[in-house]
Amino acid sequence: MKHRVTWSLSLPALGVALTLFLPTLLPAQPLPGGTLDPTTIPKFVTPLVIPPQMPKSPAASPLNTAPQPAADYNIAVRQFQQQILPAGFGATTVWSYGLAEDAVPALAPAPNSTFNYPAFTVENTSGVPTRVRWINDLVDAGGNYLPHLFPIDQTLHWANPPATGCLDGSNRTDCRTLNPANYTGPVPMVTHVHGAHVNAESDGYPEAWWLPAAGNIPAGYARTGTLFDQYDINNTVPGSAFFAYENDQPAATIWYHDHSLGITRVNVYAGPAGFWLIRGGANGDAAIDNVATATANDGVLPGPAPTLAGGDPNFNAGVRAAIREIPVVIQDRSFNADGALFYPDNRAFFEGLNVPLLPPQIPGAGTLDIPFIPNSDIAPIWNPEFFANTMVVNGNTWPQLEVAPALYRLRLLNGCNSRTLNLSLFQMAGDVQVAERPFFQIGGDQGFLPAVVLLQTGISLPLPGDGTLPVLPAPAPGAMQALLMGPAERADVLVDFSGLPDGTVVRILNTAPDAPFGGFPDVPADPGTTGQVMQFVVNSALTQPTDAAATPPQNLVLPAEPAVGPAVATRQLTLNEEVSGQLCVQQLPDGSITTLFNTPNDPNFLANCTAAGGVPMAPRAALLGVLGTDPVSGAPVSIPKLWMNVITENPVIGDTEEWEIFNLTMDAHPIHLHLVRFQVINRQAFDPVTFAPIPGTITPPEANEEGYKDTALNYPGQITRIRAHFDRAGLYVWHCHILEHEDNEMMRPYLVRYDPAFPDLNGDNTVDRADLALLLAQIRSPQPVKLAFDLNLDQKVDLLDARILVGKLGLTR
Repeated sequence: MKHRVTWSLSLPALGVALTLFLPTLLPAQPLPGGTLDPTTIPKFVTPLVIPPQMPKSPAASPLNTAPQPAADYNIAVRQFQQQILPAGFGATTVWSYGLAEDAVPALAPAPNSTFNYPAFTVENTSGVPTRVRWINDLVDAGGNYLPHLFPIDQTLHWANPPATGCLDGSNRTDCRTLNPANYTGPVPMVTHVHGAHVNAESDGYPEAWWLPAAGNIPAGYARTGTLFDQYDINNTVPGSAFFAYENDQPAATIWYHDHSLGITRVNVYAGPAGFWLIRGGANGDAAIDNVATATANDGVLPGPAPTLAGGDPNFNAGVRAAIREIPVVIQDRSFNADGALFYPDNRAFFEGLNVPLLPPQIPGAGTLDIPFIPNSDIAPIWNPEFFANTMVVNGNTWPQLEVAPALYRLRLLNGCNSRTLNLSLFQMAGDVQVAERPFFQIGGDQGFLPAVVLLQTGISLPLPGDGTLPVLPAPAPGAMQALLMGPAERADVLVDFSGLPDGTVVRILNTAPDAPFGGFPDVPADPGTTGQVMQFVVNSALTQPTDAAATPPQNLVLPAEPAVGPAVATRQLTLNEEVSGQLCVQQLPDGSITTLFNTPNDPNFLANCTAAGGVPMAPRAALLGVLGTDPVSGAPVSIPKLWMNVITENPVIGDTEEWEIFNLTMDAHPIHLHLVRFQVINRQAFDPVTFAPIPGTITPPEANEEGYKDTALNYPGQITRIRAHFDRAGLYVWHCHILEHEDNEMMRPYLVRYDPAFPDLNGDNTVDRADLALLLAQIRSPQPVKLAFDLNLDQKVDLLDARILVGKLGLTR
């Protein structure tokens, strides 16, 4: 049985809002997906995989032999089989990272290979650089490239290795095409360490991708993207790029994944992602206090985490019993009956219809009488969001972890493509919830919070840090929010199992919707499938002598960091949904969609569509934009921007800026800025016509958003204000981390540039001939243009910029 939900699609520039009705399944039924019914998959029968630490590559590795630069890690992406579903189900073909010096296992997880989904954890020390040679090794045993596991829509602005057929008539990479066919060629890859404060060459810019070193790449294919670059250009290992990470940031839970232009959603869905933990430094674990003692910095978090010395906790029971810190990535996936991952191969999936293309119609099925590109402006394969029907944690469906009656540290990551998670902990009796237990959140995206925050459904309570647990307030009637995490957000939490008798079951539940999230209240996830995540079972035989050393959450005093400081500039930005400009559709009583008319280049399209009783087909894309002024009326107006448009966000190096992000859509978008960490200042409702903030509606950040972040939810109808310090010159991106949105225009480049009024390019507080030499070297360089040196903002680095710098010679601070 189906019910209808309303999608409101705003067109602020036109002063109108459009509504399109799309069918979705009631939560009592599992979401549609592949041919494997998720209700037939046994839950809590597979032990949770604990991601081991990634070992370093041997110094004597052939990949590190001169003249190649030496890397700490040679990490490759390869294809292999993994047992994600419980035993008795088919294995799943995945991609993931592992040491290039290792062979892929016959079946992962395996004790003799570092290749696993999710990838092993890369451990780092704050202030100590890490050098990685990332290798795209998506080739078969014969050295021929492997095609993608999932369909690639070439009508999006994507990597386009064939370098032909661009929409603007050119033949190049990194463009849109009118080719509706699924791409089956070699797959581009470029790794991004999400949350890293890193040089631009190593950030994983979406146009910096490269292909595998395959023997059968067709003639004419580009091997690299438009802006392929390396930290060390002496690296010439085929199919690779050499990146380096300064790790000059406080201890944090960050992660790595692919970031190729226009195909991130399918690349990440195939598996390549892992944790990148930064430890130590002035704000690391050793800086935590315990209020119960008079000794400084003696707070103790649960440990140990997996280490190389301890061995693989998944194949050594003694090591596993001692682990108390566990990285946990939660993802939703759908499967076919043979164990293969399912991802939709046509736009009809999003509409909930069974007919993938044009009539003839199938009796009893929904009708999708909709033309796609090149016959309209609607992409044929891309789906605006995808909500899978099975929960996968650390590479297994609905796993279980035996735990001691002790304190555990979980580093949680929402690794879903589109799904927001709202996590709670419940003690269970069978499938009956007996009592809710709290998460104690100690850290977010970019390190520790100012104070421990107790989280339960309807309760978000900072602890006083004086050794006491306050009496919990009664949650508001109907309150739903617990530990809320948008895609890519992280939460460093403590879970206390102490005092629970053997056999006690505690389960992580999810009550965010099986649909786009726009804030609470909302319909919770299907309680029989996606509403359950994993479970813990208490076993006192796992108790360790070190368990008593962990500091209780109420005694922890976390290392505070200063606020980001005042902003010198404010930018007003917008989040937008784009509708078709030519395809007018109507929903029929049976829930199907039919085309009323398809008229390209019609200046009266919207009025004609409305008069016909239809709405523009939507969403066509999601876009970032700027808040500008209508040239005729002078009124504020949203100006949506495409990936290819001129860069509009260009802070000067060293500046602190406040970004006011106006959300004109019905989705809560998790917005991520590369390079910088930021603080959420507040949120405020605004008038969608005038864009004026509504007095009395300012809300402070949630208690567990008080620390530094790199990804934050931006709610519909609200201005989300964030503040960041831009301290490293280079070209980066900001985007929505709903990967389907990111891949279809909801990503924009931004440029941290040198100050044309004081072009100190080498940071010595003087503008002199040394700076001029750097600029001239950039002008002459065969490498991709470093737009940070663009002093006159004409998107080029040339002698006009040198002229500006010459005029400033001799300046000192």
